[in-house]
Amino acid sequence: MGKSTSSTQALLSKLLIIALCATTFFVAVHAADPDPLADFCVADLSPNAPRVNGFACKPRSNVTTDDFVYSGFRQAALSDAEISQTPTGAIVGLTNLRDWPGANTQGVTHARLDFAIGGVIPFHTHPRASETLLVLKGTVYTGFISDFNVLYASTLKQGDVIVFPRALLHFQLNVGNETAITFNTLTSQNPGFLDSVNQIFEPNITSAVIEKSFGIDAATVKLLKGSYPGHP
Repeated sequence: MGKSTSSTQALLSKLLIIALCATTFFVAVHAADPDPLADFCVADLSPNAPRVNGFACKPRSNVTTDDFVYSGFRQAALSDAEISQTPTGAIVGLTNLRDWPGANTQGVTHARLDFAIGGVIPFHTHPRASETLLVLKGTVYTGFISDFNVLYASTLKQGDVIVFPRALLHFQLNVGNETAITFNTLTSQNPGFLDSVNQIFEPNITSAVIEKSFGIDAATVKLLKGSYPGHP
């Protein structure tokens, strides 16, 4: 009887551990923006409005259709010639609540990416969002790297879509013979942007750390720090 009880307790302990692990996993998976408590909360952009994890809600009597419409993607912020002169040959235009207050609390951000020929959005991550990319014009080579260092990449053409899982390293490169445009959607009001190259070379990290991490010498580190394109 004692042996049976011990076996039962051991089994229950294992099941408890499995349940706790599963709970932790699902909490991590769903740790995105909180669900809104109303159908919408148009951002109150007045200077004295309180801020609590976003903007306070504008009174419903002051809400208009224009609050839910964003027109900032009708054209790029720079001309094609100006884009080609940027450090990476590409620019990113993001929605913002100043111009799109109706998106407040909806857990979404949109972006328009414009590429000159050969333009690139360097390796980066969004720690709080998954992302989709739709090619509107041109040919874009893009992909992400999984936690097992596996590359999932493809050359996309107009109408193609790819998804970048949350927080994974990804990139975009215009490989066509014309300018390219993509429309990107991110699943957070504040997705974050961590540029991998900038994270390595902009902080005052001791050169020895970079040398040993990449198997290069001090002269190469100095050269890379002085020549990397960075982000506009």
